[in-house]
Amino acid sequence: MTYHFSKVVDASFEAAIAQVTEALKQEGMGILTEIDVQAAFKKKLDIDFRQYTILGACHPQTAYQMIQADDKAGVLYPCNVVVQEHTDGRIEVSAVDPLVMFLPVENPKAREIAIAASQIVQRVIDRLAAAQPNATPHEYAI
Repeated sequence: MTYHFSKVVDASFEAAIAQVTEALKQEGMGILTEIDVQAAFKKKLDIDFRQYTILGACHPQTAYQMIQADDKAGVLYPCNVVVQEHTDGRIEVSAVDPLVMFLPVENPKAREIAIAASQIVQRVIDRLAAAQPNATPHEYAI
């Protein structure tokens, strides 16, 4: 079982973050946190790393329902979405699958909530424009 949904997108790094932000918004989600991994690695480790940003996303209704089902479920939040630039220039977006994320919550209602959340996150990824199979990084639209 895979733990994420992923797609190589037809966008620059910055445009991919904007597209993800809009796709999340269209599904009723927002971004609670943003971690610039490239900057953090440079500052803390003095390591040059590729562009890699972790967006901590939340669907408030789902979060509320899950915490109602199990008051410890908040330790699993937020739902992370990664936007990264690969060494060959491809931009990939990956999001955690909430169904896998919430497997440890032992409550029948939690599974129903997690299935619905998984469908929401899958729709977010589906909204993103995929890169053409044989496109080079220079052909990606901005």
